[in-house]
Amino acid sequence: MFLQDIDVIDVDLCVQQPEKFIAHTRASADLSAVTPYLNAMFRTAAYNHDDRSIRFTSDRVEYTIIREQVNIAKFANRTELHELLDWFKDLVNDIYDSRGEMTPMYECRKPVPVFFIYNLLPKTNCRMCGEKSCMVFAALLNKLEADIDACPPLSEPKYAENRHKLEVAFA
Repeated sequence: MFLQDIDVIDVDLCVQQPEKFIAHTRASADLSAVTPYLNAMFRTAAYNHDDRSIRFTSDRVEYTIIREQVNIAKFANRTELHELLDWFKDLVNDIYDSRGEMTPMYECRKPVPVFFIYNLLPKTNCRMCGEKSCMVFAALLNKLEADIDACPPLSEPKYAENRHKLEVAFA
């Protein structure tokens, strides 16, 4: 097993969301070998090949990895933290074991800007996507926490060109 343990160093309140927490942890292995594979898996990851660091979001929880250091932010309590650590450890070990079958990505992707997305949406604030506004939906699309298909108006012929531009941007 590549990653044996992840030790929690400390837990603080999250600055961005004071009702949530951030944990500073140390892994039992240098995770540099898996960061290019994590970059390939998480489309919105911020990857730096020079120091083999990566920051990505999964289920609205943020992970930052620099060698053995793993910071996990925006979780609710210690129970959730331990579940997240187990998930992360399994993910890293699965990637490490499967790396011969995967293609690493060494470049940092450029995120699709929120305003670019918003300008291609119908801007009707119809809430058919389940969000309060088209701007909120654009922000969720930017973070890949929503799908283009969740916006029914984008299936209408008059928005076909905009939908195509969004599909190309997220390809």
